[in-house]
This record gives sequence, C-alpha cells and structure tokens, in this order.
Amino acid sequence: MKRAANMAMTLVLIGAIVICLFYIWDRYMYTPWTRDGRVRADVVNIAPDVSGWVDQLHAENSREVKEGDVLFTVDRSRYQVAVDLAQAQSDTAKVAWDRASNVYKRRTQMSVEAVSREELDTSRLDMMEKKASFTQSTAVLNSAKIDLARTVYTSPASGKIINLELEKGDYVNRGVNRLALVKDGSYYVTGYFEETKIPSIRIGDKVEIWLMAGTVKLDGHVSSIDSGISNSNAEPGTQMLPNVEATFAWVRLAQRIPVNIKIDHVPDGIHLSSGMSATVKVVVQKATRVISARLYTRWMKSQGDVVAPSI
Repeated sequence: MKRAANMAMTLVLIGAIVICLFYIWDRYMYTPWTRDGRVRADVVNIAPDVSGWVDQLHAENSREVKEGDVLFTVDRSRYQVAVDLAQAQSDTAKVAWDRASNVYKRRTQMSVEAVSREELDTSRLDMMEKKASFTQSTAVLNSAKIDLARTVYTSPASGKIINLELEKGDYVNRGVNRLALVKDGSYYVTGYFEETKIPSIRIGDKVEIWLMAGTVKLDGHVSSIDSGISNSNAEPGTQMLPNVEATFAWVRLAQRIPVNIKIDHVPDGIHLSSGMSATVKVVVQKATRVISARLYTRWMKSQGDVVAPSI
C-alpha cells in the first residue's frame, strides 16, 4: 500500500514537472516578447533647395527649434539679380503683348477694303505669340522668386537638430542633406518579433517596454504590424535566374516581423534617442495560448470542423 502511494506521488510529481516544463517552453517559444527592440522617431533630413554660400547659420547641434525658426540662409545676391532680370523680361513681354493686342483690335474695326483677311490673321497670331511669351516670362519670374525665398531655410517642424554638418561660409548644393531634425513627440518603438509569435499580437494590445539604458518601464500599445520584409531569394543571380539560398529540411529559422508600438507616456527624466535598444513584451488580451489553440484546432479537425479558436 505504501509502495503504491509512493508510486502515485512520483507520478504526480513527474506530471507536475512535465506541466511546468511545458508551460515554460510554451511561454519562451510563443509568448510575444523580444529583446530585439529599437526606439525610433520621425526624422526630417534637411537639404537646401538652392545652391550657394551659407552667409548666416542659426542651427546648432542638439538645439531645440520651433516650426518656422530660421536655420540658415544662403547668399541671396545672385538670386535677387535673377528676380530683377526676370521682372524686366516680364515687363518687356507685357508691353509687346499690349502693343500686339492694340494692333489686332484696330484691324478688327477696319473695313474689309482697308485690311485683308491674311493681315488680320497675322495680327491675331502675333498677339497670341506675344501673350504666350508674357505667360512664359511670368512663370520664369515666379520661379526666380521661389528660389530667392528659399535662400532662407526655416525649420519644417518643431524638434531637435542632430548631425549638423554645416558651417558659415560653406557652399551647399541643392538637394544634399546637411543636417537632420528629430520631431518632438514622434518617438515610438519597433519590436522585431519571430513570426511564430505574430498570431498572438493584436492591434491595440498593451505593451511593456524596458530600455537597456534604464530600469523604468514604459507603457505603450501596438499601433501596426508591418505587412512585409525583404526576401533575399527574390534577388536575381547570374543570367537573371532566381538566387535561391540552400536550406536544410529539418532546420527552419523563424523570420522576424517588425511590430510598431506607440509610447503612451514618457516619464519625466527619461531621455529617448532614436536607435536605443529595448526589450518589448506584449500583454495578450486573452488567456488562450498558441499551443492550446493548436491542440484545440487538431481536436476540432478530428471532429470534422476546421474552425480555429481566436487568440
């Protein structure tokens, strides 16, 4: 009797250990958490729209700026000359159009004996040509005014200046980035989750975030799940044939899918920088486990039903 009781106790203990190991393994393999998280932010790359010498520089590294603040100015003398020249050309074109219009108007009022049909058509075409020239010169003038206005570069948003590579007297080229701006309040976290954990994640799920730089927990929620990642097998090889990587049938590495997380609140004293590392844990809304769902699905299929439970 005692031996049977010991055997039963041993079986119960073994069963408890198996359940605990199963729970630990299930939690490690399928609970949506990852140490591969990154703090990100909306970054504006700032490049001048006109080329020239920088004659004033107001931007400084790590300086807070407001939308509309002047960051730097480019020497405007050449662009002012371009505006003056375009204005003169536009005025000349306007005078020529007015003259041609008056000629055409007078000829339309003359009798048929005084002016031929051919002369009237020529006058009308000349007026249309002068009008087109005036329209073109006006467009050139407007473009010159835009270039002149863009010699003064203002901040497109409120935020902090980073990676400033500009000094007074530098020559800047149109379209070449010279500094960046991190927008205020734009920080978020991207967690790279194994694809086996994605079925447990839902938009709006609460998220716990621990930065590597500190022990304070940040709260957030899932804002989106990316719909695709790069596929190396899609890159063509020689002769434009698919470049398929060799794999082993018994080894399949889970791909990592980016999950974007909005930070609900940043406590005072916490400094965020884009690129920081973070550990991310998604608080699953329902208690249904992925493994349990799989076992349930198999049982349902054995009963002739293929409907899987929601997770």
